Amino acid sequence: MRNVLINIALRCVNVGKKFAVEREQRVWRILLGMDDRRKGPVVEALRDISLTVPRGKIVGILGRNGAGKSTLLRLLGHVYTPTTGRIEVYGQVAGLFELGGMGNPNLTGREYAVRYLSFMGAGKSELPGILEDIAGFSELGDAFDQRIRTYSSGMGARLYFAVATAYQHEIYLIDELLSVGDEHFQAKCWRRMRERLLGGASGVLVTHDWTAIVKLCEQACVIEDGRLAFTGASDGAVVNYLKLPIPEAGAARFPASLPQEFVLQSGVESCIALPVEILHDVAVDCAISIEMLLIGIGWEIVILSDYYPVGDTAGSYSVEFKIPALPLAPGKYSLNLFLSQRPAAGGRQRAGLDGRSWTCGNGLTLFVEGDPCPAAVNLPFSVRQIPAEVA
Repeated sequence: MRNVLINIALRCVNVGKKFAVEREQRVWRILLGMDDRRKGPVVEALRDISLTVPRGKIVGILGRNGAGKSTLLRLLGHVYTPTTGRIEVYGQVAGLFELGGMGNPNLTGREYAVRYLSFMGAGKSELPGILEDIAGFSELGDAFDQRIRTYSSGMGARLYFAVATAYQHEIYLIDELLSVGDEHFQAKCWRRMRERLLGGASGVLVTHDWTAIVKLCEQACVIEDGRLAFTGASDGAVVNYLKLPIPEAGAARFPASLPQEFVLQSGVESCIALPVEILHDVAVDCAISIEMLLIGIGWEIVILSDYYPVGDTAGSYSVEFKIPALPLAPGKYSLNLFLSQRPAAGGRQRAGLDGRSWTCGNGLTLFVEGDPCPAAVNLPFSVRQIPAEVA
Protein backbone atom coordinates (compact mmCIF):
# COMPACT_ATOMS: atom_id res chain seq x y z
CA MET A 1 0.00 0.00 0.00
CA ARG A 2 2.86 2.36 0.79
CA ASN A 3 4.33 1.96 -2.69
CA VAL A 4 0.92 2.77 -4.20
CA LEU A 5 0.64 6.00 -2.22
CA ILE A 6 4.11 7.10 -3.35
CA ASN A 7 2.64 7.45 -6.86
CA ILE A 8 -0.47 9.38 -5.71
CA ALA A 9 -0.50 13.11 -5.00
CA LEU A 10 -4.18 13.52 -4.21
CA ARG A 11 -7.27 11.35 -4.06
CA CYS A 12 -10.94 11.72 -3.24
CA VAL A 13 -13.27 8.75 -2.78
CA ASN A 14 -17.08 8.94 -3.10
CA VAL A 15 -17.05 12.61 -2.15
CA GLY A 16 -20.32 14.51 -1.86
CA LYS A 17 -21.14 18.02 -0.68
CA LYS A 18 -24.45 19.49 0.45
CA PHE A 19 -25.11 23.10 1.36
CA ALA A 20 -27.98 24.17 3.59
CA VAL A 21 -29.96 27.07 2.17
CA GLU A 22 -30.56 29.44 5.07
CA ARG A 23 -33.62 31.61 4.66
CA GLU A 24 -33.52 35.13 6.02
CA GLN A 25 -36.05 34.40 8.78
CA ARG A 26 -34.07 31.42 10.06
CA VAL A 27 -30.79 33.39 10.08
CA TRP A 28 -32.40 35.97 12.39
CA ARG A 29 -33.77 33.23 14.63
CA ILE A 30 -30.26 31.73 14.90
CA LEU A 31 -28.74 35.13 15.78
CA LEU A 32 -31.42 35.73 18.43
CA GLY A 33 -31.06 32.24 19.89
CA MET A 34 -34.56 31.28 18.78
CA ASP A 35 -33.64 28.63 16.18
CA ASP A 36 -36.04 25.69 16.37
CA ARG A 37 -33.51 23.42 14.55
CA ARG A 38 -35.95 22.52 11.83
CA LYS A 39 -34.19 21.36 8.70
CA GLY A 40 -34.32 23.80 5.82
CA PRO A 41 -33.80 23.16 2.10
CA VAL A 42 -30.50 21.59 1.02
CA VAL A 43 -28.58 21.91 -2.26
CA GLU A 44 -26.53 18.88 -3.30
CA ALA A 45 -23.57 20.43 -5.12
CA LEU A 46 -21.52 17.24 -5.62
CA ARG A 47 -22.42 13.56 -5.59
CA ASP A 48 -20.21 10.48 -5.50
CA ILE A 49 -17.02 12.05 -6.88
CA SER A 50 -13.99 9.73 -7.04
CA LEU A 51 -10.77 11.08 -8.49
CA THR A 52 -7.07 10.19 -8.33
CA VAL A 53 -4.23 12.56 -9.27
CA PRO A 54 -0.96 10.72 -10.02
CA ARG A 55 2.20 12.30 -8.70
CA GLY A 56 3.77 14.56 -11.32
CA LYS A 57 0.55 14.96 -13.34
CA ILE A 58 -2.09 17.67 -13.72
CA VAL A 59 -5.65 16.33 -14.01
CA GLY A 60 -8.18 18.59 -15.70
CA ILE A 61 -11.81 19.08 -14.73
CA LEU A 62 -14.17 20.57 -17.32
CA GLY A 63 -17.64 21.83 -16.51
CA ARG A 64 -20.17 24.52 -17.33
CA ASN A 65 -20.91 27.29 -14.87
CA GLY A 66 -22.67 25.84 -11.84
CA ALA A 67 -21.59 22.24 -12.56
CA GLY A 68 -19.74 22.00 -9.22
CA LYS A 69 -16.12 22.09 -10.40
CA SER A 70 -15.08 25.03 -8.19
CA THR A 71 -16.78 23.43 -5.19
CA LEU A 72 -14.71 20.30 -5.79
CA LEU A 73 -11.52 22.33 -5.96
CA ARG A 74 -12.29 23.97 -2.61
CA LEU A 75 -12.99 20.58 -1.10
CA LEU A 76 -9.60 19.38 -2.30
CA GLY A 77 -8.03 22.50 -0.78
CA HIS A 78 -9.83 21.90 2.55
CA VAL A 79 -11.74 25.17 2.27
CA TYR A 80 -14.92 23.07 2.54
CA THR A 81 -15.46 19.82 4.41
CA PRO A 82 -17.07 16.99 2.42
CA THR A 83 -20.52 15.85 3.52
CA THR A 84 -19.75 12.30 2.44
CA GLY A 85 -16.62 10.44 1.34
CA ARG A 86 -13.00 11.24 2.08
CA ILE A 87 -10.14 13.29 0.62
CA GLU A 88 -6.48 12.31 0.86
CA VAL A 89 -3.66 14.77 0.12
CA TYR A 90 -0.03 13.68 0.02
CA GLY A 91 2.06 16.85 -0.22
CA GLN A 92 2.12 20.61 0.25
CA VAL A 93 -0.76 22.33 -1.54
CA ALA A 94 -0.91 25.74 -3.21
CA GLY A 95 -4.44 26.88 -4.01
CA LEU A 96 -4.57 29.19 -7.01
CA PHE A 97 -8.15 30.19 -6.24
CA GLU A 98 -9.52 33.00 -4.09
CA LEU A 99 -6.05 34.49 -4.29
CA GLY A 100 -5.20 37.25 -1.89
CA GLY A 101 -7.16 35.69 0.95
CA MET A 102 -4.14 35.61 3.25
CA GLY A 103 -3.77 39.36 3.49
CA ASN A 104 -5.69 42.59 3.53
CA PRO A 105 -5.72 45.48 1.08
CA ASN A 106 -3.69 47.66 3.44
CA LEU A 107 -0.65 45.42 3.01
CA THR A 108 1.89 46.26 0.34
CA GLY A 109 2.58 43.72 -2.37
CA ARG A 110 5.90 42.91 -0.71
CA GLU A 111 4.29 42.49 2.73
CA TYR A 112 1.66 40.17 1.29
CA ALA A 113 4.36 38.08 -0.38
CA VAL A 114 6.39 37.82 2.84
CA ARG A 115 3.30 36.74 4.80
CA TYR A 116 2.38 34.09 2.24
CA LEU A 117 5.89 32.70 1.95
CA SER A 118 6.36 32.60 5.72
CA PHE A 119 3.10 30.69 6.06
CA MET A 120 4.33 28.21 3.45
CA GLY A 121 7.52 27.61 5.39
CA ALA A 122 10.06 29.57 3.35
CA GLY A 123 13.21 30.29 5.38
CA LYS A 124 14.50 33.81 6.00
CA SER A 125 17.57 33.11 3.89
CA GLU A 126 15.33 32.21 0.92
CA LEU A 127 13.08 35.26 1.11
CA PRO A 128 15.26 37.87 -0.68
CA GLY A 129 15.72 35.70 -3.79
CA ILE A 130 12.06 34.65 -3.94
CA LEU A 131 10.85 38.23 -3.44
CA GLU A 132 13.08 39.39 -6.28
CA ASP A 133 11.57 36.70 -8.48
CA ILE A 134 8.02 37.77 -7.54
CA ALA A 135 8.74 41.43 -8.23
CA GLY A 136 10.21 40.61 -11.64
CA PHE A 137 7.50 38.13 -12.66
CA SER A 138 4.59 40.37 -11.62
CA GLU A 139 6.10 43.38 -13.43
CA LEU A 140 4.65 45.68 -10.77
CA GLY A 141 7.72 47.91 -10.54
CA ASP A 142 7.44 50.48 -7.74
CA ALA A 143 3.85 49.36 -7.08
CA PHE A 144 5.25 46.20 -5.42
CA ASP A 145 5.90 48.39 -2.35
CA GLN A 146 2.54 50.16 -2.49
CA ARG A 147 -0.73 49.20 -0.80
CA ILE A 148 -2.73 46.49 -2.55
CA ARG A 149 -5.87 48.65 -2.21
CA THR A 150 -4.33 50.97 -4.81
CA TYR A 151 -3.96 48.12 -7.35
CA SER A 152 -6.20 47.52 -10.31
CA SER A 153 -7.73 44.05 -10.60
CA GLY A 154 -5.11 43.12 -13.19
CA MET A 155 -2.24 44.22 -10.95
CA GLY A 156 -3.70 42.20 -8.09
CA ALA A 157 -4.01 39.10 -10.28
CA ARG A 158 -0.38 39.42 -11.37
CA LEU A 159 0.77 39.76 -7.76
CA TYR A 160 -1.26 36.84 -6.45
CA PHE A 161 -0.25 34.48 -9.27
CA ALA A 162 3.42 35.44 -8.98
CA VAL A 163 3.37 34.86 -5.20
CA ALA A 164 1.48 31.55 -5.35
CA THR A 165 3.80 30.07 -7.99
CA ALA A 166 7.16 31.53 -6.97
CA TYR A 167 7.69 28.80 -4.39
CA GLN A 168 7.87 25.23 -5.74
CA HIS A 169 4.89 23.38 -4.27
CA GLU A 170 4.10 19.70 -4.60
CA ILE A 171 0.42 20.13 -5.52
CA TYR A 172 -1.34 23.01 -7.30
CA LEU A 173 -5.10 23.58 -7.29
CA ILE A 174 -5.87 25.92 -10.19
CA ASP A 175 -9.19 27.64 -10.90
CA GLU A 176 -9.26 29.47 -14.25
CA LEU A 177 -6.25 31.54 -13.23
CA LEU A 178 -4.17 30.98 -16.33
CA SER A 179 -6.48 33.43 -18.11
CA VAL A 180 -5.50 36.41 -15.96
CA GLY A 181 -3.92 39.51 -17.47
CA ASP A 182 -3.06 40.30 -21.07
CA GLU A 183 -1.64 37.89 -23.64
CA HIS A 184 1.93 38.66 -22.57
CA PHE A 185 1.25 37.77 -18.94
CA GLN A 186 -0.84 34.72 -19.88
CA ALA A 187 2.14 33.39 -21.84
CA LYS A 188 4.29 33.88 -18.75
CA CYS A 189 1.71 31.99 -16.67
CA TRP A 190 1.79 29.04 -19.06
CA ARG A 191 5.58 29.02 -19.03
CA ARG A 192 5.66 29.16 -15.22
CA MET A 193 3.21 26.27 -14.89
CA ARG A 194 5.19 24.19 -17.40
CA GLU A 195 8.31 24.80 -15.30
CA ARG A 196 6.48 23.65 -12.19
CA LEU A 197 5.30 20.52 -14.01
CA LEU A 198 8.81 19.73 -15.14
CA GLY A 199 9.84 20.17 -11.50
CA GLY A 200 7.58 17.25 -10.56
CA ALA A 201 4.49 19.18 -9.43
CA SER A 202 1.03 17.60 -9.43
CA GLY A 203 -2.36 19.23 -9.39
CA VAL A 204 -5.90 19.84 -10.55
CA LEU A 205 -7.03 22.41 -13.12
CA VAL A 206 -10.74 23.25 -13.20
CA THR A 207 -11.99 25.33 -16.11
CA HIS A 208 -14.55 25.66 -18.88
CA ASP A 209 -11.73 26.45 -21.34
CA TRP A 210 -11.02 23.14 -23.06
CA THR A 211 -7.89 24.50 -24.75
CA ALA A 212 -6.31 24.90 -21.31
CA ILE A 213 -7.04 21.24 -20.57
CA VAL A 214 -5.25 19.93 -23.66
CA LYS A 215 -2.27 22.19 -22.91
CA LEU A 216 -1.60 20.89 -19.40
CA CYS A 217 -3.40 17.59 -18.88
CA GLU A 218 -3.11 14.04 -20.15
CA GLN A 219 -6.17 12.95 -18.14
CA ALA A 220 -9.35 14.93 -17.51
CA CYS A 221 -12.89 14.67 -16.15
CA VAL A 222 -16.19 16.31 -17.07
CA ILE A 223 -18.62 17.34 -14.32
CA GLU A 224 -22.32 17.77 -15.09
CA ASP A 225 -24.86 18.62 -12.40
CA GLY A 226 -22.48 17.64 -9.62
CA ARG A 227 -21.59 14.22 -11.03
CA LEU A 228 -18.69 12.90 -13.07
CA ALA A 229 -19.95 12.44 -16.62
CA PHE A 230 -16.60 11.37 -18.06
CA THR A 231 -13.14 10.32 -16.87
CA GLY A 232 -10.31 9.49 -19.24
CA ALA A 233 -7.85 10.96 -21.75
CA SER A 234 -8.04 14.74 -22.15
CA ASP A 235 -9.06 14.59 -25.82
CA GLY A 236 -11.94 12.27 -24.91
CA ALA A 237 -12.97 14.69 -22.16
CA VAL A 238 -13.01 17.57 -24.64
CA VAL A 239 -15.19 15.57 -27.04
CA ASN A 240 -17.58 14.74 -24.18
CA TYR A 241 -17.65 18.38 -23.04
CA LEU A 242 -18.11 20.03 -26.45
CA LYS A 243 -20.65 17.48 -27.71
CA LEU A 244 -20.13 18.69 -31.25
CA PRO A 245 -22.51 17.03 -33.72
CA ILE A 246 -20.92 14.64 -36.18
CA PRO A 247 -21.34 16.20 -39.63
CA GLU A 248 -23.79 14.39 -41.88
CA ALA A 249 -22.32 13.25 -45.18
CA GLY A 250 -23.39 15.16 -48.26
CA ALA A 251 -22.77 14.34 -51.90
CA ALA A 252 -19.71 12.28 -50.91
CA ARG A 253 -18.69 10.29 -47.85
CA PHE A 254 -16.18 7.99 -46.25
CA PRO A 255 -17.84 4.55 -46.18
CA ALA A 256 -18.35 2.33 -43.12
CA SER A 257 -15.42 0.18 -44.30
CA LEU A 258 -13.01 3.04 -43.52
CA PRO A 259 -10.30 1.71 -41.15
CA GLN A 260 -10.32 3.30 -37.69
CA GLU A 261 -6.59 2.80 -37.15
CA PHE A 262 -3.52 3.09 -39.37
CA VAL A 263 0.01 1.87 -38.63
CA LEU A 264 3.02 3.42 -40.38
CA GLN A 265 6.79 3.16 -40.01
CA SER A 266 8.89 6.16 -39.05
CA GLY A 267 11.47 7.28 -41.59
CA VAL A 268 10.23 5.21 -44.53
CA GLU A 269 7.95 5.97 -47.47
CA SER A 270 4.37 5.64 -46.23
CA CYS A 271 0.93 5.58 -47.78
CA ILE A 272 -2.49 6.30 -46.29
CA ALA A 273 -5.17 4.81 -48.57
CA LEU A 274 -8.72 6.06 -48.00
CA PRO A 275 -11.93 4.70 -49.59
CA VAL A 276 -14.34 7.40 -50.77
CA GLU A 277 -17.87 7.15 -52.14
CA ILE A 278 -19.18 9.93 -54.40
CA LEU A 279 -22.98 9.76 -54.41
CA HIS A 280 -23.73 12.44 -57.01
CA ASP A 281 -21.89 13.88 -59.99
CA VAL A 282 -19.87 16.57 -58.20
CA ALA A 283 -16.16 17.35 -58.14
CA VAL A 284 -14.79 16.11 -54.80
CA ASP A 285 -11.44 16.84 -53.12
CA CYS A 286 -9.85 15.24 -50.07
CA ALA A 287 -7.30 16.43 -47.49
CA ILE A 288 -5.80 15.04 -44.29
CA SER A 289 -4.11 16.37 -41.19
CA ILE A 290 -2.03 14.54 -38.58
CA GLU A 291 -2.07 16.03 -35.10
CA MET A 292 -0.52 15.17 -31.76
CA LEU A 293 -1.06 16.24 -28.15
CA LEU A 294 1.94 17.99 -26.60
CA ILE A 295 1.52 18.60 -22.87
CA GLY A 296 2.15 22.27 -22.14
CA ILE A 297 1.44 23.28 -25.73
CA GLY A 298 -1.81 21.62 -26.81
CA TRP A 299 -2.89 19.92 -30.02
CA GLU A 300 -0.40 20.61 -32.77
CA ILE A 301 -0.77 19.90 -36.48
CA VAL A 302 2.43 18.14 -37.53
CA ILE A 303 1.38 17.28 -41.11
CA LEU A 304 -1.27 19.09 -43.18
CA SER A 305 -1.91 18.17 -46.81
CA ASP A 306 -3.35 20.20 -49.64
CA TYR A 307 -6.73 19.24 -51.10
CA TYR A 308 -6.31 16.62 -53.82
CA PRO A 309 -8.93 15.59 -56.41
CA VAL A 310 -10.83 12.33 -55.81
CA GLY A 311 -13.29 12.32 -58.70
CA ASP A 312 -16.16 14.23 -60.29
CA THR A 313 -18.71 11.51 -61.06
CA ALA A 314 -20.65 9.14 -58.81
CA GLY A 315 -18.79 5.97 -57.86
CA SER A 316 -16.33 4.33 -55.46
CA TYR A 317 -12.77 5.62 -55.29
CA SER A 318 -9.56 5.15 -53.36
CA VAL A 319 -7.36 8.15 -52.65
CA GLU A 320 -3.75 7.65 -51.56
CA PHE A 321 -1.64 10.12 -49.59
CA LYS A 322 2.01 9.19 -49.99
CA ILE A 323 4.56 10.60 -47.55
CA PRO A 324 8.21 10.05 -48.46
CA ALA A 325 10.44 9.24 -45.47
CA LEU A 326 7.66 9.74 -42.89
CA PRO A 327 9.16 12.40 -40.58
CA LEU A 328 7.13 11.46 -37.48
CA ALA A 329 8.67 9.97 -34.36
CA PRO A 330 7.15 6.74 -33.02
CA GLY A 331 3.96 7.37 -31.05
CA LYS A 332 0.22 7.87 -31.23
CA TYR A 333 -1.34 10.57 -33.40
CA SER A 334 -4.79 11.75 -34.44
CA LEU A 335 -5.63 11.39 -38.14
CA ASN A 336 -8.27 13.82 -39.39
CA LEU A 337 -9.94 13.59 -42.81
CA PHE A 338 -11.79 16.17 -44.89
CA LEU A 339 -13.99 15.79 -47.98
CA SER A 340 -15.18 18.92 -49.75
CA GLN A 341 -16.78 19.99 -52.98
CA ARG A 342 -14.24 21.60 -55.27
CA PRO A 343 -14.79 25.36 -55.63
CA ALA A 344 -15.88 26.74 -58.96
CA ALA A 345 -13.20 28.30 -61.15
CA GLY A 346 -11.81 31.35 -59.41
CA GLY A 347 -13.64 30.57 -56.17
CA ARG A 348 -12.11 29.76 -52.80
CA GLN A 349 -15.07 28.76 -50.65
CA ARG A 350 -15.34 25.00 -50.09
CA ALA A 351 -18.51 23.15 -49.11
CA GLY A 352 -17.77 20.42 -46.59
CA LEU A 353 -19.15 16.99 -47.52
CA ASP A 354 -17.82 14.61 -44.86
CA GLY A 355 -15.06 14.51 -42.28
CA ARG A 356 -13.36 12.74 -39.40
CA SER A 357 -11.99 14.84 -36.55
CA TRP A 358 -10.98 14.15 -32.96
CA THR A 359 -12.99 17.18 -31.73
CA CYS A 360 -16.18 15.54 -33.03
CA GLY A 361 -15.24 12.18 -31.54
CA ASN A 362 -14.99 10.38 -34.89
CA GLY A 363 -11.30 10.97 -35.61
CA LEU A 364 -9.00 8.14 -36.60
CA THR A 365 -5.87 6.94 -34.83
CA LEU A 366 -2.43 6.77 -36.40
CA PHE A 367 0.29 4.68 -34.77
CA VAL A 368 3.85 5.32 -35.90
CA GLU A 369 6.33 2.54 -35.16
CA GLY A 370 10.11 2.54 -35.23
CA ASP A 371 13.15 3.38 -33.16
CA PRO A 372 12.67 5.85 -30.30
CA CYS A 373 13.36 9.45 -31.21
CA PRO A 374 13.73 12.55 -28.98
CA ALA A 375 11.78 14.81 -31.38
CA ALA A 376 8.19 14.76 -32.60
CA VAL A 377 9.14 15.52 -36.20
CA ASN A 378 12.38 14.64 -37.98
CA LEU A 379 13.08 17.08 -40.78
CA PRO A 380 15.55 15.94 -43.43
CA PHE A 381 18.74 17.97 -43.64
CA SER A 382 22.30 17.58 -44.87
CA VAL A 383 25.62 18.83 -43.56
CA ARG A 384 28.33 20.07 -45.89
CA GLN A 385 31.80 20.99 -44.69
CA ILE A 386 33.23 24.18 -46.12
CA PRO A 387 37.01 24.64 -46.07
CA ALA A 388 38.12 27.43 -43.73
CA GLU A 389 39.83 29.38 -46.51
CA VAL A 390 36.59 29.37 -48.53
CA ALA A 391 34.42 30.40 -45.55
